[in-house]
Amino acid sequence: MATNDLSGLAPTFASATNEMLSAILDQSADCIKIISSQGTVEYMNRNGQCAMEIDDFCAVAGQPWTSLWPDEARAQIEHALEKARSGQQARFEAFCPTAKGTPRWWEVSVSSLRRPDGGSEGYITTSRDVTARVNESALRDAMADEMRHRLRNNYAVVASLLNAYSTGKSEQQVFVKEMISRLSSLGIAQTLKAESGNICLLNELVPALVDAYATPSCPIIVSAMPGVSLSQAQVDALALVLGELAVNSMKHGALSARGTVRLVGEAADGVITLSWSETSDRRVAHREREGGQGFRLMSRVLASRSGSIDVIWAESGLQATIRMAG
Repeated sequence: MATNDLSGLAPTFASATNEMLSAILDQSADCIKIISSQGTVEYMNRNGQCAMEIDDFCAVAGQPWTSLWPDEARAQIEHALEKARSGQQARFEAFCPTAKGTPRWWEVSVSSLRRPDGGSEGYITTSRDVTARVNESALRDAMADEMRHRLRNNYAVVASLLNAYSTGKSEQQVFVKEMISRLSSLGIAQTLKAESGNICLLNELVPALVDAYATPSCPIIVSAMPGVSLSQAQVDALALVLGELAVNSMKHGALSARGTVRLVGEAADGVITLSWSETSDRRVAHREREGGQGFRLMSRVLASRSGSIDVIWAESGLQATIRMAG
């Protein structure tokens, strides 16, 4: 028998007792169900009953599978069954409390059960409890939202303080107005979230992230930036990387001297590429190479998005190439 070839086991399965087949299915920690072609629950393995906190299978046997789910998930189930009926494997993630009301999230796959003649005998579904992952993700999102909220508030507080301390001091009004404008731009960048109904585009995000760092002596020129949509993870990664490059330039590079920063972007073959190029009128004294903390941080963040960063230093600046899966 060839590796992974089950044809040699056909006689064994053909003569297998119900107890033997149940024992095989009970080896899975996931919830495995057989759904009839009419959409009713015909079988559930023992570990599945435990995961769903079902004490007696008779309570759900013969019931429509959709009836075990909240109303808001039923459209997903119908779509998955329709997809499986056409011979494709369907996957979805949805919330469904157990029979005892314990809140849980499930990752579900649905496949059609086919007879040798190609006809359908119903469906086999596998549900995996992913509650811990979903809760951890929700917690991270909540913490990120809270940090953004606090950061925006801090920008507003600093702007108010600047305004208050400059009242009646005409010589400071121009400076304060410029600083408040920068703080406002940084606050706007924090609100560019890639959520449903609020798509974040690359050509809108990049200027919002970097414009506030430009100075009269060192403009930041953003050109040739494609309007591709970004996920929240991509937004967060680019915000960190571009912020790190800008802050480093404000400390030691072109943004602390007279010069120019240019940003060019492209999206091709599933890869987003940004080029950060800066030149200044003075020699760069402090260079952060591959051993630096900032470089390691940017590399780790981009690696999590299947990306990378390459930095080439010159006497008067640097060239950074950022790549990220699109």
